Amino acid sequence: MSQFVRPTALYLIKNSSCLEYQVSFVDREVELERYKQARYVWTEELNRILREGYRQGGEAQRSAVNKIQRLTGWPKHPCYRRAASLGLTQQHMQYDWTAELDAILADGYKEGGAAKVAAIRRIQAQTEWPRYVFWNRARKLQLTPNRCNGNRSWSEGDDKYLLDFVGSRNPREIAKRLRRSVSAIRARLRFLGKDRRISMRVQDGHTKEELAKYLGRSKKTIQNWLDQGWLKARYEGKNRKDDTLRITDEDFRSFWKQHPWEVPFYKLTHEGLLWFCSVMHDVPPAFTFGDPLDRKHGREEEQEPDEEFLDP
Repeated sequence: MSQFVRPTALYLIKNSSCLEYQVSFVDREVELERYKQARYVWTEELNRILREGYRQGGEAQRSAVNKIQRLTGWPKHPCYRRAASLGLTQQHMQYDWTAELDAILADGYKEGGAAKVAAIRRIQAQTEWPRYVFWNRARKLQLTPNRCNGNRSWSEGDDKYLLDFVGSRNPREIAKRLRRSVSAIRARLRFLGKDRRISMRVQDGHTKEELAKYLGRSKKTIQNWLDQGWLKARYEGKNRKDDTLRITDEDFRSFWKQHPWEVPFYKLTHEGLLWFCSVMHDVPPAFTFGDPLDRKHGREEEQEPDEEFLDP
């Protein structure tokens, strides 16, 4: 016979060997009824232990519940119900803040640092309240900076940087550069793009128009670099138009390392120089310091003697 017997099937079995299961089933029913009818008598000592534990909070609260369990043998739920009935839990606790306590807290938050900690400890010594009460009171009195309404205003420079690099830089990089969150970046783009939707999708590379704008060159010059094979580019999708031809940052870095005299960075505008530095972050210092002209080529020209000064 199986060791597990459903209680509802016990009464259907006529075999005498099942009597022990029937008795055990009845005992469980009686025990359950006693458990429901049980009344937990709380003494002043038990109430004091529970109050002290809940006032300190955290580990002291758990220790108080465990101590009551050891003394009485009760489960935990009577302790939680008793704490709620005594107003010890957060949703039932009432903290009476006076004008004097508010002034102490406000002075501490105004000075900040150690003064704030000292103010909280001073009030806690008087009231024995948990620490979260002071933090909630500080937020209610608007002593802490409001992160929802206290955001920094957007300057023209921030908007310009955002519009210049959106779509070409990762949103997390833009947010880090502007010291804002990605959500704030998206919200600002929705505000700036009232008439049109501005996508944050990062496109692979730059068009010839964008590259010409950054470098202060014409599209014809960019096309000349492409025709000579100095600069590589890739078409976006299957559409073979100039506006879909894109140059990646890696392609431009390879081009500038081989032909630095074509892009003298000291002649770039502020916007172009900002883009140039962001792209050329992996170039060794030897390429970026000093005149970008090919020094070796220049020295060879200086060493060549001038024909008009040669002796016949």
